[in-house]
Formats: sequence, C-alpha cells, structure tokens
Amino acid sequence: MGARSKRDKQKLPSPDFFDLAGSDPDLLNSGRIPDPQPAHTPLFRWLAKVFTAVEARLRARGNLSLRYTIRFFWCLVGIIGLFLLVGPIINQPMTFDEVIDSADIKTVDWIATDVEIDYEVSRGDGGEFVAQVRESYVANFTNGPESNVERVLVTEYQGRDVEFALGEVTVDGAKAAVTVDRKPTTTSIRVSRADGEKFDGTAQIEFHYTLHHLVSMDIDDATGREADKWSWPLFAPTWPQAMKGIEVSLTLSHEVNDALMRQPRAYVGWLLVSGTEWLSPEGESAFGVSYSFSNDDSLPPNSDVWLIVAFKPDTFTLPPTTGLFWLQSWGPLIPIAFLLVLLLFALAARRIVWADSAGDPWYLPRNEPPDDLSPARAAHLLGNRRHDELVSALVGDVGDVGDKGAAADTVAMGQGSSLTKSGKRKPNKSSKKLLNAKSARRTELVRKRWLIRVAEAAQRAGRIGSLYAVMLRTAGWAANDVTVKQELRWVPNSYIRDTFLLAPLAITLLQWGLLRQLSHQVILLVIWWPAVFVLVSTVLALVIVVLVWRPRPLTPEGALTMQQLKGIDVWARATRLLDRGPLDDKLLPYAVLFESPRQAGQAIYTHAVRETGDRSLGQNWRTKDFISVPALLGFVAALAVLTTSIVTVSTKPAPYDIDMRHVTQYSDLTGTFYTQITGFELEAELSRSPEGQALIEVVEHLTVLFDDNSAVAPQFEREWTTTRLGQDRGFELTSVTLDGAQVPYRQFEHEHTNSTVLHTQMQEVLGGEHTFEVRYTLHSAAVDRSDINSSYQEVRWAGLLSFWDDTYYTNPSNAFDGTAPVRPIRVTFTIAQDLVDQVKHAGWIDFDFDRPRVPHERGNVSLPWVIESIGYPYEKGGAYDVRLGSESLSADGSLVASIDVDEMQLRPRVYGDEPVEEFMIDAELNAAANRFEFGLRDDLGVLLRFADGTFTGIEKGAAEQYFSKYWSPYAIMLALAGLIMIFSLVILVVAIRWHGQASASLSLTSFATIPILFVAQCVLFMWTVMSMAGGSAQGWVAIWVGVALIASVTAQIVMVSRRRLTGRSTA
Repeated sequence: MGARSKRDKQKLPSPDFFDLAGSDPDLLNSGRIPDPQPAHTPLFRWLAKVFTAVEARLRARGNLSLRYTIRFFWCLVGIIGLFLLVGPIINQPMTFDEVIDSADIKTVDWIATDVEIDYEVSRGDGGEFVAQVRESYVANFTNGPESNVERVLVTEYQGRDVEFALGEVTVDGAKAAVTVDRKPTTTSIRVSRADGEKFDGTAQIEFHYTLHHLVSMDIDDATGREADKWSWPLFAPTWPQAMKGIEVSLTLSHEVNDALMRQPRAYVGWLLVSGTEWLSPEGESAFGVSYSFSNDDSLPPNSDVWLIVAFKPDTFTLPPTTGLFWLQSWGPLIPIAFLLVLLLFALAARRIVWADSAGDPWYLPRNEPPDDLSPARAAHLLGNRRHDELVSALVGDVGDVGDKGAAADTVAMGQGSSLTKSGKRKPNKSSKKLLNAKSARRTELVRKRWLIRVAEAAQRAGRIGSLYAVMLRTAGWAANDVTVKQELRWVPNSYIRDTFLLAPLAITLLQWGLLRQLSHQVILLVIWWPAVFVLVSTVLALVIVVLVWRPRPLTPEGALTMQQLKGIDVWARATRLLDRGPLDDKLLPYAVLFESPRQAGQAIYTHAVRETGDRSLGQNWRTKDFISVPALLGFVAALAVLTTSIVTVSTKPAPYDIDMRHVTQYSDLTGTFYTQITGFELEAELSRSPEGQALIEVVEHLTVLFDDNSAVAPQFEREWTTTRLGQDRGFELTSVTLDGAQVPYRQFEHEHTNSTVLHTQMQEVLGGEHTFEVRYTLHSAAVDRSDINSSYQEVRWAGLLSFWDDTYYTNPSNAFDGTAPVRPIRVTFTIAQDLVDQVKHAGWIDFDFDRPRVPHERGNVSLPWVIESIGYPYEKGGAYDVRLGSESLSADGSLVASIDVDEMQLRPRVYGDEPVEEFMIDAELNAAANRFEFGLRDDLGVLLRFADGTFTGIEKGAAEQYFSKYWSPYAIMLALAGLIMIFSLVILVVAIRWHGQASASLSLTSFATIPILFVAQCVLFMWTVMSMAGGSAQGWVAIWVGVALIASVTAQIVMVSRRRLTGRSTA
C-alpha cells in the first residue's frame, strides 16, 4: 500500500491550489481565496429594506400581545373562510317550494293594484339614453297599517351610473314625505304621508323619476350582430309586493323609434308561468311612437316584468363605467396581487434578510477536517441528504445497512481511533488489542466487509430509485436539527414571518369558502374564471409558505465552519483527492459532499473495485427500500396516462353518444323552438359531373310555420350530412330564399355528427306560414365501401334526417290546441340516363337491426322504389295492402322515383287467395296517415350502390380508416384494461412467490402505478361505454372486462399488503 501510494504521488502533477478563474491575483498569491457575499438587485434590496424597517418598528413598539393580535387576525380570517367552506350557504337561492311559500298573501306588507307604468325614452343632448318614468299604483294595506312604503330601484346598470333623479312623489295627489337612501348599486325611496299618519286602507302612490344609460352594447340573439340592447326589469332589484292588474306604456321618440331593429318585446313571468308579447305601435304623437301591454292576472311577489328592446348599434352614447364596476370586475385578482407582493417580500427575506451570515472575507485551502464537525454533521449542515449514506459508510457508520458483524467491523476499521497526518488510521490501544487477537485473514475479511458496504452505498448514491430510502434515512433531520443545536444555523422568528405563514393560508381558505358559496349562485363549469383565480392563489400561497416555513440561515460560527468545508473542497480539487483516494483518507468524506452524489458514488465505487480487484463488489446494492427504474418509469407512465385520459374526456365529446346529438334534433338554436315545417317537397337529381364524380343537385320547397309569440325573433334551421365514412361529399349551399327573397343566414359545421347546419338570422319578427326554397349541391356524393365483404361504391342522400316530423302543432305556443299532419310529403329522386344501367341496387332508405350501421345515420338498407307493405288503418279496421312510391323512365331515359303520401294506395288484404280489388287512393285516409303507417321511419332519402370505378374522386380505403378511428377509443379502453389485468396478474404471482417483506418497487407498482392506471381506465370507461346505447354488445363486453379488472386489481393489492405486513412482523 505504501509503495503504491508513493508511485501514485510521483505520477500526479504538482497541485495548483489557487487555479480559480476570475480571482484577484494578489489574493491568490497571498494564498487567500475570496468569499464575497452575493449581490442583489435594487428591487430586492429595497424590499429587504422595507421588510427590515417594518420588522424593527414592530419589535420596538410591539410586544407579545401585538404578535398574538397578528396571529389572531389571520386565524380569524381563516376561520371565516372555513365557515364559508363547510358551513351553511349564506343567501342561498330559494328553492321552488320556498318561492311558492313566499307567495302567501299574508306575508306581504301591502298589495299593489291598478299598476300603471309609463316610460318615455329619448336621446339626450349628448346622444345618451334618457327615460322619463311615471309609476302609479293603489296600495292596499290588507295586513295592517304601515308607517311608510319603500321602493327600491337599480341605480347602477351594466357598470354605469344611471344618474337617477327623483321627481315628484305624491300620495293621494298630495306631496309626500320622501327619504332617499343611495347605496352603491341601488337606491331606496321611503315614502310616508306628509302629516305623519300611517298608511291604512288604500292609498294612491305615484312616482316620477328619470333614468339614464340603460342600454348596453351586446350581441343580438337573432342576427348575431352588435346592437344597443335595453333589457330592463321594471321592478328590479326587488318587488316584494303582490300585484293585481298592470298596464305598461312605452313611448319612443321618433329618432329612437327609427333606430329599432325590431318591435319591442314584453315579458311577464313567475317561476314556470310566463308570457311574452311583441309590441306593435298603437299611436303616434308629437313626442314619438307609443307601445303598450297589460296583464290582468294576479301576480305574486317578486314577479318578473321586463321590457326588451334592440336598437341599431351606436344609437346611444355610453359613459365610462364606474369605479365600483372595475372593482367588481378585477376584485377577484386582488388576493392574487396581495399574494404576489407577499411572494416578493418572502423571496427578499430568504435572499437578504434571512441570508447566511458572512464569514471571513476570504478562506484558505484546508487539509484537516473541520473543528468539531463530523462528516455526517457536515452533510446535514450542507443539506446534502443524498450524500448521507455514502458519507456514513466511508466513516464506518453503517446504520441499518450492516450485518451482525458491523459493530466489530467498525471497531476494527478504526471508529474512534486517531488519524495520522498522512490520513492513515492509527490504531489506538483497544484496536491494537483487537488486531493482535485476530489473524491477518480476519483483518482482511473485516476490511472487505467494509469495502462491500462502501461499494453498495456508492452504487445507490445519487440514483433516483434511492430517493425513498434517503427520505426514510433523513426523516429525522427536521425534528432533530443538530446544526441549530450546535448554533451553526439559527431559526428566524419575527412578526412578519407570522404574516407570511398565516396570511396566505387564511386568504386561500377564505377564497375557497367564497368559491363554495358562489357555486350555489352560478354554474362554475360555465363561469370558470373564479375557480381559476382561486387555484392560482392556492399555488402562490403554497410557494410562500414553503419559502418561509423552515429558513435556517448560517450563524457567524456556521459561516466560518462552511468556509472550512470550502477550504477542504479547494484542497481536494487541487490534489484530485476524489480521483486518487485512498478510501480511508480522513478528508474524503468531506470532499464527496461538494460533488454530485452520483459522480461521488461512481468514484468511490471505482476505488473499492480497484482495491479488491473484484468487479462484482457490492452487487447486492439494491435494498428493499430501493425503487427500481422500471418501477419508477411505470409510475411516471401511469401518471401520464391518467393525465391524458382526463384531458381527453374534458376536451372531446363522448364518441358513442346515444342521441347522436344533431344540432337541430331538439331545436336548440336561437329562435327555432317554435318553428315548424308544415309541408315539404324535395327534388334531387344524381348525375355524373364532367370530372366523373357523383353529383347530386337538390331543391327543397318547405312550408314553414312561425310563431310570433316566441321570446326571440323566429328563425329557421336545416341540417345535412356533409362527410360520410371519412370522405368529404363536397357540400355547397347555393341559395336560401323566403317567399322569393334572399334570407340572411349563417352556416357552420358540426364535426361530431359530420354535418353542416343552416341557421337563419332574420331581423324581423315573422308569424304564420311562409315558403322557403333551399338549393344545395353534393359535388362528390359517392363513397367507397370496401370496409365490408364486397367492394363497391355507395351513394346515400338523406333529404331529411330521422327525427323529421310528420305532424305539427297548429298553435306552436299552445300545444293543447291540437296537431295537424305535415302535407305535402313529396320526395322525387332522378337518376341520369347514363347511370341507370350501372345501378346495382337502389331504393328508399330503411333500417335493418341485423346489419352493421354507420354512426350518426339511421338507415342501412334500402326498400324498393315502390314500397309494398301491410298496414292496419285504424279508421278502416282490418289489414290492408299498402303501396307507396312510383318508378318511371322519363323521355330522356332518366329514372325518376318519387314518394307522395297523398298518392298512397290501399286495398283490403286477402290471405291465401289472389286479391280481387285493385289498389285505390283513399284521400281521407292519406290525409291522416303518419310516417309509421306508410313505412318511412328513418332518414328520408335514397341509398344506391354502384360497381367500383363508376365514379371518380373516391378515397379508397377511407371507410376502413373511418371505422378504425371511430372504434379507436373503445379499443384503447379495452387495451388499457387488458394491460392492467396483465400487470395485476404478474404482480399477484410475484407477491405469492415473494419471500420476506415486499420491496419498495413492488409496493409502488401495486399501491400506486396499477391503481392510477385503473382510475385512468375508469375515466375512459365512463367516457366510452356510458355513451353507448343500452343494448350495445360492445358495452356489455366492456362491463364484463371491467368486472374482471376490478377483481385482478383488488387481488394483487391484497396479496402485496399481506407480504408487507408479514415481512414487517418477521423483521
């Protein structure tokens, strides 16, 4: 050993202790290494100055009571937040039953009868909205005398001050005593008799006041364009009185009336009972045009009475919004701003105020261990948790890693012995006795055991899988901080730190409480930004608390000790101590602390292998607390799968929606709810375009019934399939007319159902029946059907989707007035002469449950052009043969197929014999027949098949790709379930065959990775399977797979749990 060390020294270059770039040459020549304090930005210096000044002032003038007061304040805020979070809902909206109960006539102070409200609206000198208002009603004090009558008005509307001005107020024609109480957003007017007498019996009360700026720039529901909208509740914000009889008049100045987009609308309602009316001009005066409406019903308290008027944009000028509006708009950001300020002060406190104390201006290279600081304490001082095991192994402190001979080996290796200046261990008296008593072989065996332990610790050092073991090993550092006990570090204790710790938690708790209260007022999935603000505040609060939770800056003594360690690092780097060793050098445990744990471990392991010559040294370095790389990668992959599944289901619609969710199926678009088709004629012609593509040109003649009592301007909607089996059909909407005139409309795509939607944007309010003509073209109507056993080209045209109606309400606003059949129902389809002979199969669309279906289509087979079926007309009684449809060749050789319900033919059915009677048209029966009686239950259109090569522009293989993509969510869900079951079974087998306590890798996989994957699979299961139809075979397969999955996951968790408990008890 000595000779080898001497040879190694001769090979090493002469050390350069001061090869430090950027250092002062004078200091280097003097042997001093500068140790300057870190520089700080002006902002942080200013923040630290403020922090220090405030803290000094609090300490100078405060005492323990002030500190408790600060803590109590923030604790009180937190308690309030906790109360809001888990306590009762404050100002909870009334339930349906509570609203019903509040309508009791005995609970109101008085009842208003013969209510008259007059609005005169004009433009002011500056173009602003001005409304002169007169309110008059007879107050009936049926429940006893009252000292005053209160009227509350909204005086801030859409963020603008309405500049409320009260005019004359009279009681029974005499001037009344009035008290006005102005609040931020409302104004209360208390009216009492001038003589001081109480109100009793009845009294005629009349208000005159002026309001301004009641309009706001908004998007018009009907046209989708900007408008100046006046949507005004006449009795807002509260009207706790019952009413009987109300008349409202609205007079618009000529200038304002000319700016109307459509006539004004009135609304009266309470709970589920409501009525709306479009107002028509009733008279004209020098001032303007008058509109009015009335209601003679008895209205309970808090009934809604609204005026909704839309003006052309820029009709009125608007003032700036109020400061209160901006406070309400940006108020939710105030906690975030406050927390950001706290965060900056917390960072400044950590970097400057609570910074490490300064040591000497410089330090020297050091070849001796620090004074009274063991390597383990040095690791604690530096906070190097991942070095702790390696350092302990080097000095012989094996902890719980050793075996039964560890203690003896430690003594034999020199624990507690003195060291020579060369770094070799010098045996003390007890060591000499032990060494004299043992043979040289025993000494070699003891050292090899120590080298094995060092090699194992070196192999584990710095690896990600050892983090769990490091956490277990150093878990007691926080509770037993020896650096604080030795006064190497100190614990900041200040007034402001209490605020840093408590204020973020209290504010965040208060925000969560307010968010919970808000959740009962609005739908947070729609009004989402409050939740986002709270989440941002929560993150900021956690960061602040982490910054100030455990600051442990160095004391002056600790700073000097740190400089000693830096000196050792300079010496070690200059002498390449980590590269040359030896392992039992007294400075090596300190030197490794300044290298990354992985690099230090590799260097130490290299020394141990070099000394023993055994490359398998420490091969059993993986302990039960070490987590293997595959287990870690599996855990990370599981988190990625869970995140991906949650993001997917949150951003994508359910793939197998039961309803197919066509946009027009339930008339959800604005203004279409009461619009109905009362008759239609569809004409379509299939031909071959000059490019060889399948071209379908369609003309629709639709008779449409509009209801002028709807809440918005009535509109019309249509929807057509534009993409089929992954192939674009080249849809082009060419013309939309109403009664011969062009109609404004919008057209948008609905990707979920592969369709395009037409939605009119008519400004006027229409009523009664009108005729629409819609023209469109499919430029590439044929698609490839190579996804089935045989390959062919298919043309499918659905003029109306499966939810088309064969009846309509005669009075759309009142369903009880009865229905009438849709007539005419007429469809004509023409096939060009050059395509007639190439048709392999053709007919009207029908549905066969035994055949595969195409998603979002109702109908997968075809009926003959002439449909013959058996019907049982209720009016006739008995069975009848039914014939519907016709087929003929035109003069140019084109095939013309048509359906006309009015031409449906019947004859009595005769079983067993040839029918005697001929088919006859029964006009009366045809007029009342429904779609199920004449066999048109599905999409109304045609299905044709042609041989391959008939048309060009076909995307070959697109259908297969479409179905693969369509079923991919289901396949991914099943694949993930199968993968989880395989993993579970593997873990189950391993756990059964395992001896001893289950390792950390096995436990991580069993208790974390597989359950996380199971949760991700559940998310995908709910997204895919729960959107399928109830009788879907694929759904039941997934359900049984889910049952097996639950069983396998549960079994492996139970078995691994038993192995952990059994191994622990055995240990």
